[in-house]
Amino acid sequence: MRHFLDNKFSGLRDAIHRNRQEKDLRRSRVAEVFNTVENVVDSTDSKIRLVPGYKKKLQNIIQSSLEFADDLVDQIPKAIEVSGQTFTSDPYVNAYFTNITDLQSIVCHSSEIHDYMEDSHDDAYDDSGSCCALLCMNRTEKTVMGMELSGSMLKRDVLQIAVSFSDHRIYSPAPSEPETREGLKTCLFQGLTTNALERIAKLQLASHRLQSQRQMLQARLRRYRQKAREVAQDTRTASKVAQAIGETSQELGKTEKQMLHTPLLTPQVALEQVTDVFSNPDDFIRIRRFPLSLNKMGIKVSDDSPQPVNKLNLTEVSIGNELPRVVTLAIFPRKELASGAVFSVPG
Repeated sequence: MRHFLDNKFSGLRDAIHRNRQEKDLRRSRVAEVFNTVENVVDSTDSKIRLVPGYKKKLQNIIQSSLEFADDLVDQIPKAIEVSGQTFTSDPYVNAYFTNITDLQSIVCHSSEIHDYMEDSHDDAYDDSGSCCALLCMNRTEKTVMGMELSGSMLKRDVLQIAVSFSDHRIYSPAPSEPETREGLKTCLFQGLTTNALERIAKLQLASHRLQSQRQMLQARLRRYRQKAREVAQDTRTASKVAQAIGETSQELGKTEKQMLHTPLLTPQVALEQVTDVFSNPDDFIRIRRFPLSLNKMGIKVSDDSPQPVNKLNLTEVSIGNELPRVVTLAIFPRKELASGAVFSVPG
């Protein structure tokens, strides 16, 4: 009996302990979300705090957006090593760069890599280490005339699609892949915040422009009416002034009509802009994965082609109205990041 009770009470203590841990974790998450809400408000329009219950209105959508950023970054495949050694062995590295020199130039001219190396210069990292970063690039396709092997025959002037990767950029370098992924999640979330800020600024600018235009037209109309009284006896001049009054009145009416459809930037309107952006994060950030088979010359080929083929599964990310960019997590060996490092083809 004693043994039975000991087991029961031990299990009960464990359950209570787990329950406390879960409650602490939930409190921590709630506190994190509320802190993020305040950061978003500070970064967009602090007057949002004048709206009663703004925290409660933003809490769930901010939490969903954080989860969206987490999920999107988690969809980016495992990092690949980008180096002279992997240029010939990794199909992705071979496809993304024209040659070893191209690879070396892109890495050596990256301002983010330079900053990372300077910041970590005194850290306890040796040349056997590495850093991980996001590698982004444009993908372009164009039709070219080339040669194709069909059985034992070599066909000339065959229409082919050449795929190239350009404008390589390196972002968020960090000592490890998990740290880079966390940095990217933060960057994506900040992108949503920036989008909300831009929408608020656009509304504010439109409102100010219309108000200034209305004031200008009202002042012009007053001058014309004053002029009309002064030239009342001059029929010809009075006719011209009357025409100007009519045109200005018409333009003023159009401006005031536009103002009716352009809301003033009240705290409530600013909150609505933030809510709209964070309620629909996939309208601003989109991800797509698709297969692509290329030969060593960067020409699209079928999967059953007899020639050597790089079989790729690419990940493209679109942000706002920008063109989609191919993205991959890349590991750069530290010894090849050092100033003056030479990328060499393995012998």
